[in-house]
Amino acid sequence: MEYRLGLIVNPIAGMGGSVGLKGTDGELAAVARKLGATPVASERARKALSELSGFGDSLSVLTCAGEMGADAASFAGLEPRVLVTAADRDTIAADTRAGAKAIADSDPDLLLFVGGDGTARDLLEVIDRRVPVLGVPSGVKMHSAVFAATARAAGEIAARFLRARDRQSLLGDAEILDRDVNGTGEASPRIYGIMRTPRSGFLVPGAKASSPVSEQAALDAAIARVVARMDDSRISLLGPGSTMQLAKRQVGFKGTLLGVDAVRHGSCLATDIGEREILQLLGRHGRGRIVVSVVGGQGFLFGRGNQQLSARVIRRVGKASIDIVSSLEKLTALPSGCLLVDTGDEALDGELSGHLPVVVSGTRTAMMPVRCTSTGSTS
Repeated sequence: MEYRLGLIVNPIAGMGGSVGLKGTDGELAAVARKLGATPVASERARKALSELSGFGDSLSVLTCAGEMGADAASFAGLEPRVLVTAADRDTIAADTRAGAKAIADSDPDLLLFVGGDGTARDLLEVIDRRVPVLGVPSGVKMHSAVFAATARAAGEIAARFLRARDRQSLLGDAEILDRDVNGTGEASPRIYGIMRTPRSGFLVPGAKASSPVSEQAALDAAIARVVARMDDSRISLLGPGSTMQLAKRQVGFKGTLLGVDAVRHGSCLATDIGEREILQLLGRHGRGRIVVSVVGGQGFLFGRGNQQLSARVIRRVGKASIDIVSSLEKLTALPSGCLLVDTGDEALDGELSGHLPVVVSGTRTAMMPVRCTSTGSTS
Protein backbone atom coordinates (compact mmCIF):
# COMPACT_ATOMS: atom_id res chain seq x y z
CA MET A 1 0.00 0.00 0.00
CA GLU A 2 1.25 3.48 -0.85
CA TYR A 3 0.85 6.29 1.66
CA ARG A 4 0.93 9.89 0.45
CA LEU A 5 2.20 12.54 2.85
CA GLY A 6 2.38 16.22 1.96
CA LEU A 7 5.19 18.15 3.64
CA ILE A 8 5.85 21.89 3.86
CA VAL A 9 8.57 23.40 6.04
CA ASN A 10 8.63 27.14 6.66
CA PRO A 11 12.41 27.48 7.19
CA ILE A 12 12.20 30.82 8.99
CA ALA A 13 9.33 29.92 11.33
CA GLY A 14 10.17 30.47 14.98
CA MET A 15 13.47 32.28 14.42
CA GLY A 16 12.25 35.43 16.10
CA GLY A 17 11.21 33.79 19.37
CA SER A 18 14.57 33.63 21.12
CA VAL A 19 15.41 37.25 20.26
CA GLY A 20 12.10 38.66 21.45
CA LEU A 21 10.36 39.22 18.12
CA LYS A 22 6.64 38.42 17.91
CA GLY A 23 6.96 36.41 14.70
CA THR A 24 8.99 36.15 11.51
CA ASP A 25 6.35 37.39 9.09
CA GLY A 26 7.42 39.81 6.36
CA GLU A 27 10.74 41.55 6.98
CA LEU A 28 11.15 40.15 10.49
CA ALA A 29 13.26 37.17 9.32
CA ALA A 30 16.10 39.50 8.33
CA VAL A 31 15.72 41.39 11.61
CA ALA A 32 15.88 38.11 13.54
CA ARG A 33 19.14 37.12 11.82
CA LYS A 34 20.72 40.50 12.61
CA LEU A 35 19.84 39.91 16.25
CA GLY A 36 21.64 36.56 16.18
CA ALA A 37 18.67 34.19 15.74
CA THR A 38 19.23 30.77 14.19
CA PRO A 39 16.68 28.63 12.29
CA VAL A 40 14.78 25.98 14.26
CA ALA A 41 12.24 24.64 11.76
CA SER A 42 14.50 22.14 10.00
CA GLU A 43 15.36 20.36 13.24
CA ARG A 44 11.67 20.24 14.20
CA ALA A 45 10.88 18.73 10.79
CA ARG A 46 13.54 16.05 11.22
CA LYS A 47 12.22 15.07 14.63
CA ALA A 48 8.69 14.70 13.27
CA LEU A 49 9.76 12.71 10.20
CA SER A 50 11.93 10.38 12.28
CA GLU A 51 8.67 8.90 13.58
CA LEU A 52 7.75 8.00 9.98
CA SER A 53 10.99 6.33 8.94
CA GLY A 54 9.44 2.89 9.42
CA PHE A 55 7.22 3.40 6.38
CA GLY A 56 10.23 3.14 4.08
CA ASP A 57 9.46 3.02 0.37
CA SER A 58 5.71 2.75 1.00
CA LEU A 59 5.59 6.45 1.95
CA SER A 60 5.60 9.02 -0.84
CA VAL A 61 6.54 12.45 0.48
CA LEU A 62 5.08 15.22 -1.70
CA THR A 63 7.03 18.35 -0.90
CA CYS A 64 9.03 21.40 -1.99
CA ALA A 65 12.74 21.55 -2.77
CA GLY A 66 15.51 22.20 -0.27
CA GLU A 67 14.75 23.63 3.16
CA MET A 68 11.02 23.71 2.43
CA GLY A 69 10.79 19.95 2.81
CA ALA A 70 13.02 17.80 0.60
CA ASP A 71 16.12 18.19 2.79
CA ALA A 72 14.31 17.07 5.95
CA ALA A 73 12.68 14.11 4.17
CA SER A 74 16.01 12.91 2.81
CA PHE A 75 17.65 13.29 6.23
CA ALA A 76 14.94 11.03 7.71
CA GLY A 77 15.62 8.38 5.07
CA LEU A 78 12.44 9.10 3.13
CA GLU A 79 12.27 9.66 -0.62
CA PRO A 80 10.92 13.15 -1.43
CA ARG A 81 8.91 13.86 -4.54
CA VAL A 82 9.61 17.52 -5.27
CA LEU A 83 6.63 19.41 -6.69
CA VAL A 84 7.86 23.00 -6.24
CA THR A 85 11.40 24.38 -6.56
CA ALA A 86 12.86 26.48 -3.76
CA ALA A 87 13.37 30.23 -3.96
CA ASP A 88 16.93 31.59 -3.78
CA ARG A 89 16.07 33.84 -0.80
CA ASP A 90 14.20 33.73 2.50
CA THR A 91 10.83 32.12 1.94
CA ILE A 92 7.74 34.30 1.99
CA ALA A 93 4.05 33.57 2.38
CA ALA A 94 3.60 33.23 -1.38
CA ASP A 95 6.10 30.34 -1.40
CA THR A 96 4.16 28.51 1.28
CA ARG A 97 0.88 29.05 -0.55
CA ALA A 98 2.32 27.87 -3.86
CA GLY A 99 3.73 24.75 -2.26
CA ALA A 100 0.49 24.01 -0.42
CA LYS A 101 -1.57 24.34 -3.59
CA ALA A 102 0.72 22.03 -5.57
CA ILE A 103 0.67 19.43 -2.82
CA ALA A 104 -3.10 19.63 -2.30
CA ASP A 105 -3.65 19.21 -6.05
CA SER A 106 -1.66 15.95 -5.84
CA ASP A 107 -4.20 14.53 -3.37
CA PRO A 108 -2.13 13.61 -0.28
CA ASP A 109 -3.62 11.62 2.59
CA LEU A 110 -2.34 14.25 5.02
CA LEU A 111 -0.41 17.52 4.79
CA LEU A 112 2.21 17.90 7.51
CA PHE A 113 3.53 21.45 7.90
CA VAL A 114 6.25 22.96 10.04
CA GLY A 115 5.59 26.53 11.17
CA GLY A 116 3.31 28.68 13.28
CA ASP A 117 -0.03 30.46 13.03
CA GLY A 118 1.10 32.51 10.02
CA THR A 119 1.94 29.33 8.11
CA ALA A 120 -1.41 27.80 9.09
CA ARG A 121 -3.19 30.88 7.72
CA ASP A 122 -1.31 30.55 4.43
CA LEU A 123 -2.48 26.94 4.12
CA LEU A 124 -6.04 27.90 5.02
CA GLU A 125 -6.09 30.46 2.23
CA VAL A 126 -5.28 27.99 -0.55
CA ILE A 127 -6.55 24.58 0.57
CA ASP A 128 -9.26 25.37 3.13
CA ARG A 129 -10.78 21.97 4.09
CA ARG A 130 -9.78 19.99 0.99
CA VAL A 131 -6.91 18.16 2.68
CA PRO A 132 -6.44 17.29 6.38
CA VAL A 133 -3.47 19.09 7.93
CA LEU A 134 -1.31 18.67 10.99
CA GLY A 135 1.11 21.25 12.35
CA VAL A 136 4.60 20.59 13.67
CA PRO A 137 5.07 23.41 16.22
CA SER A 138 7.92 25.69 15.17
CA GLY A 139 6.54 29.22 15.14
CA VAL A 140 6.56 32.06 17.61
CA LYS A 141 2.74 32.17 17.59
CA MET A 142 0.91 28.83 17.85
CA HIS A 143 -2.63 29.39 19.08
CA SER A 144 -4.36 27.41 16.33
CA ALA A 145 -5.76 23.97 17.16
CA VAL A 146 -3.96 22.19 14.31
CA PHE A 147 -0.62 21.87 16.14
CA ALA A 148 0.62 18.76 17.90
CA ALA A 149 2.16 19.22 21.33
CA THR A 150 5.69 18.49 20.10
CA ALA A 151 7.48 17.69 16.86
CA ARG A 152 7.75 13.99 17.71
CA ALA A 153 4.08 13.93 18.70
CA ALA A 154 3.22 15.30 15.25
CA GLY A 155 5.15 12.47 13.60
CA GLU A 156 3.47 9.89 15.80
CA ILE A 157 -0.01 11.26 15.07
CA ALA A 158 0.74 11.33 11.33
CA ALA A 159 1.88 7.70 11.42
CA ARG A 160 -1.25 6.59 13.27
CA PHE A 161 -3.48 8.52 10.92
CA LEU A 162 -1.86 7.15 7.76
CA ARG A 163 -2.17 3.56 9.01
CA ALA A 164 -5.77 3.94 10.19
CA ARG A 165 -8.46 1.97 8.35
CA ASP A 166 -11.08 4.66 8.85
CA ARG A 167 -9.24 7.98 8.64
CA GLN A 168 -12.39 10.06 8.41
CA SER A 169 -13.44 8.99 11.90
CA LEU A 170 -10.18 10.43 13.28
CA LEU A 171 -10.65 13.89 11.78
CA GLY A 172 -12.07 16.89 13.56
CA ASP A 173 -12.53 20.60 12.93
CA ALA A 174 -9.73 22.85 14.15
CA GLU A 175 -9.78 26.63 14.50
CA ILE A 176 -7.07 28.64 12.76
CA LEU A 177 -6.22 31.64 14.94
CA ASP A 178 -3.69 34.43 14.74
CA ARG A 179 -3.09 37.89 16.11
CA ASP A 180 -3.52 40.91 13.88
CA VAL A 181 -0.78 41.49 11.30
CA ASN A 182 1.22 44.03 13.31
CA GLY A 183 1.23 41.96 16.48
CA THR A 184 -0.37 44.61 18.69
CA GLY A 185 -3.85 43.17 18.99
CA GLU A 186 -5.67 41.87 22.05
CA ALA A 187 -4.41 38.84 23.94
CA SER A 188 -7.18 36.67 22.49
CA PRO A 189 -6.39 35.88 18.83
CA ARG A 190 -8.86 36.22 16.00
CA ILE A 191 -10.39 33.16 14.30
CA TYR A 192 -9.64 33.08 10.56
CA GLY A 193 -11.27 29.79 9.62
CA ILE A 194 -11.57 26.06 10.14
CA MET A 195 -9.42 23.22 8.82
CA ARG A 196 -9.55 19.46 9.34
CA THR A 197 -6.95 17.76 11.50
CA PRO A 198 -6.39 14.35 13.12
CA ARG A 199 -7.48 14.36 16.74
CA SER A 200 -5.49 12.38 19.29
CA GLY A 201 -6.21 13.47 22.85
CA PHE A 202 -3.64 15.69 24.46
CA LEU A 203 -1.29 15.39 21.49
CA VAL A 204 -3.21 18.09 19.64
CA PRO A 205 -4.04 20.78 22.23
CA GLY A 206 -7.06 22.95 21.61
CA ALA A 207 -6.96 26.54 20.48
CA LYS A 208 -5.86 29.17 22.99
CA ALA A 209 -8.72 30.25 25.26
CA SER A 210 -9.34 33.40 27.29
CA SER A 211 -10.27 33.47 30.98
CA PRO A 212 -13.81 34.39 32.13
CA VAL A 213 -14.18 37.61 34.08
CA SER A 214 -15.53 35.67 37.13
CA GLU A 215 -12.05 34.32 37.84
CA GLN A 216 -10.52 37.75 38.27
CA ALA A 217 -10.63 38.12 42.06
CA ALA A 218 -8.81 34.86 42.77
CA LEU A 219 -6.37 35.52 39.95
CA ASP A 220 -5.55 39.01 41.25
CA ALA A 221 -4.80 37.53 44.67
CA ALA A 222 -2.61 34.82 43.14
CA ILE A 223 -0.68 37.42 41.16
CA ALA A 224 -0.20 39.59 44.26
CA ARG A 225 1.22 36.58 46.10
CA VAL A 226 3.78 35.95 43.36
CA VAL A 227 4.64 39.64 42.92
CA ALA A 228 5.44 39.89 46.63
CA ARG A 229 8.37 37.52 46.04
CA MET A 230 9.97 39.88 43.54
CA ASP A 231 11.11 42.47 46.09
CA ASP A 232 14.60 40.97 46.31
CA SER A 233 17.92 40.98 44.47
CA ARG A 234 17.02 38.18 42.09
CA ILE A 235 16.25 38.86 38.44
CA SER A 236 12.56 38.01 37.98
CA LEU A 237 11.79 37.20 34.34
CA LEU A 238 8.10 37.76 33.64
CA GLY A 239 6.79 35.98 30.56
CA PRO A 240 4.24 37.18 28.00
CA GLY A 241 0.46 37.01 28.09
CA SER A 242 -2.46 38.81 29.68
CA THR A 243 -1.98 37.20 33.11
CA MET A 244 1.66 38.23 33.21
CA GLN A 245 0.78 41.74 32.08
CA LEU A 246 -1.47 42.00 35.14
CA ALA A 247 1.54 40.97 37.24
CA LYS A 248 3.70 43.61 35.59
CA ARG A 249 1.08 46.25 36.36
CA GLN A 250 0.98 45.13 40.00
CA VAL A 251 4.76 45.63 40.09
CA GLY A 252 4.17 49.15 38.82
CA PHE A 253 4.84 49.27 35.08
CA LYS A 254 2.79 48.62 31.95
CA GLY A 255 4.88 45.73 30.71
CA THR A 256 5.10 44.03 27.34
CA LEU A 257 2.02 41.98 26.47
CA LEU A 258 3.82 39.70 24.03
CA GLY A 259 7.33 39.85 25.46
CA VAL A 260 9.53 39.06 28.45
CA ASP A 261 10.31 41.78 31.00
CA ALA A 262 12.78 41.77 33.92
CA VAL A 263 12.19 42.97 37.49
CA ARG A 264 14.71 43.44 40.33
CA HIS A 265 14.18 44.87 43.81
CA GLY A 266 10.49 45.31 43.00
CA SER A 267 11.12 47.59 40.01
CA CYS A 268 11.27 47.16 36.26
CA LEU A 269 14.82 46.53 35.07
CA ALA A 270 14.33 45.82 31.34
CA THR A 271 11.47 45.28 28.91
CA ASP A 272 10.89 43.14 25.83
CA ILE A 273 14.19 41.29 26.08
CA GLY A 274 15.42 38.26 24.15
CA GLU A 275 17.48 35.24 25.16
CA ARG A 276 20.84 37.01 24.78
CA GLU A 277 19.83 39.97 26.96
CA ILE A 278 18.34 37.63 29.57
CA LEU A 279 21.54 35.62 29.86
CA GLN A 280 23.55 38.82 30.12
CA LEU A 281 21.35 40.06 32.98
CA LEU A 282 21.67 36.75 34.79
CA GLY A 283 25.42 36.85 34.29
CA ARG A 284 25.66 40.31 35.86
CA HIS A 285 23.20 39.88 38.71
CA GLY A 286 23.41 36.19 39.57
CA ARG A 287 20.36 34.23 40.66
CA GLY A 288 17.08 34.55 38.83
CA ARG A 289 13.52 33.28 38.74
CA ILE A 290 11.10 32.69 35.88
CA VAL A 291 7.46 33.74 36.32
CA VAL A 292 5.01 32.38 33.76
CA SER A 293 1.36 31.56 33.35
CA VAL A 294 -0.46 28.81 31.47
CA VAL A 295 -1.69 29.11 27.90
CA GLY A 296 -5.45 28.78 28.30
CA GLY A 297 -7.05 25.91 26.39
CA GLN A 298 -3.63 24.32 25.77
CA GLY A 299 -1.66 24.19 28.99
CA PHE A 300 1.78 25.10 27.66
CA LEU A 301 4.34 26.57 30.06
CA PHE A 302 7.25 26.82 27.64
CA GLY A 303 7.50 26.66 23.87
CA ARG A 304 4.47 28.71 22.87
CA GLY A 305 5.06 32.44 22.48
CA ASN A 306 7.80 32.62 25.13
CA GLN A 307 10.82 31.21 23.30
CA GLN A 308 12.93 33.98 24.83
CA LEU A 309 12.77 31.78 27.93
CA SER A 310 14.89 29.24 26.10
CA ALA A 311 16.35 25.96 27.29
CA ARG A 312 19.59 27.80 28.12
CA VAL A 313 17.71 30.34 30.23
CA ILE A 314 15.65 27.69 32.03
CA ARG A 315 18.76 25.64 32.83
CA ARG A 316 20.52 28.78 34.09
CA VAL A 317 17.63 29.64 36.42
CA GLY A 318 16.77 26.09 37.49
CA LYS A 319 13.51 24.18 37.86
CA ALA A 320 13.17 25.14 41.53
CA SER A 321 13.07 28.84 40.59
CA ILE A 322 10.09 28.67 38.22
CA ASP A 323 6.93 30.36 39.55
CA ILE A 324 3.65 29.57 37.80
CA VAL A 325 0.46 31.54 38.34
CA SER A 326 -2.98 30.76 36.93
CA SER A 327 -6.64 30.70 37.82
CA LEU A 328 -7.90 27.33 39.07
CA GLU A 329 -10.67 27.45 36.48
CA LYS A 330 -8.13 27.67 33.66
CA LEU A 331 -6.33 24.60 34.98
CA THR A 332 -9.46 22.49 35.40
CA ALA A 333 -10.58 23.40 31.87
CA LEU A 334 -7.42 22.02 30.22
CA PRO A 335 -8.46 19.15 27.93
CA SER A 336 -5.36 17.13 28.82
CA GLY A 337 -5.54 17.79 32.55
CA CYS A 338 -1.84 18.61 32.57
CA LEU A 339 0.77 21.21 31.75
CA LEU A 340 2.91 20.85 28.63
CA VAL A 341 6.52 21.79 27.84
CA ASP A 342 8.24 21.92 24.46
CA THR A 343 11.53 23.77 24.94
CA GLY A 344 13.24 22.16 21.95
CA ASP A 345 15.61 20.37 24.35
CA GLU A 346 14.15 16.91 24.95
CA ALA A 347 16.44 16.23 27.92
CA LEU A 348 15.27 19.43 29.62
CA ASP A 349 11.64 18.61 28.84
CA GLY A 350 12.19 15.34 30.67
CA GLU A 351 13.70 17.14 33.66
CA LEU A 352 10.70 19.47 33.83
CA SER A 353 8.25 16.58 33.80
CA GLY A 354 6.56 15.30 36.94
CA HIS A 355 4.61 17.85 38.98
CA LEU A 356 4.99 21.59 39.45
CA PRO A 357 3.17 23.92 41.87
CA VAL A 358 0.82 26.53 40.43
CA VAL A 359 -0.32 29.51 42.52
CA VAL A 360 -4.10 29.78 42.00
CA SER A 361 -5.19 32.25 44.72
CA GLY A 362 -3.87 34.22 47.67
CA THR A 363 -3.72 31.08 49.80
CA ARG A 364 -3.97 28.04 47.50
CA THR A 365 -1.41 26.19 45.39
CA ALA A 366 -2.31 23.38 42.98
CA MET A 367 0.15 20.63 42.08
CA MET A 368 -0.14 20.00 38.35
CA PRO A 369 1.31 17.12 36.31
CA VAL A 370 3.72 18.11 33.55
CA ARG A 371 3.90 16.09 30.33
CA CYS A 372 6.58 16.27 27.72
CA THR A 373 6.86 12.99 25.81
CA SER A 374 5.39 12.21 22.39
CA THR A 375 2.96 9.77 23.97
CA GLY A 376 1.86 12.23 26.64
CA SER A 377 2.90 10.07 29.59
CA THR A 378 3.39 11.76 32.95
CA SER A 379 6.66 11.14 34.72
